[in-house]
Amino acid sequence: MKKILILLFASYTLYSCSSPAGTKDAAGSFNLDSVKAAIEANNKVFAASIKNGDSLAMIGTYTTDGCLMPSNTPKMCGVKGISEFYTWTRQMGAGDLVFQVLEVTGGKELVSEEGTYDVLGKDGKSMEKGKYIVTWKQENGVWKKYRDIWNSDAPPPPMPPAKK
Repeated sequence: MKKILILLFASYTLYSCSSPAGTKDAAGSFNLDSVKAAIEANNKVFAASIKNGDSLAMIGTYTTDGCLMPSNTPKMCGVKGISEFYTWTRQMGAGDLVFQVLEVTGGKELVSEEGTYDVLGKDGKSMEKGKYIVTWKQENGVWKKYRDIWNSDAPPPPMPPAKK
């Protein structure tokens, strides 16, 4: 009996790894585990694009109507806005990103990812840590970032002195 369970688990694992990421399971229904795998793969491409200086790869992780909502800056949308953010990220000295996906929820139309991030400088030292939420949707059958918002865990700057 134990061998049968091991074989069934191994078969399921092999099948789920070979099915198209973020699409449907064998019965044609939505499969959140597949979407989570697609999100994790997208996050690896995103991090590698920062590390390797590949702006096209970074932009390609977003939908064409995707928007970024960084702390303390206006909303940045579409290829132009995402490109501007990419340039700024490289200029500030980011060398790598580490993501930890904490939770993925949603359905076939939209999926939400919650996680933490660590921006590493080119020297490998942490520059900023924080948390994020990304809304994902499919574009041409591929799960991509649609709305991306994050904020730092760093304490806010001190309040300016009160004017008398």
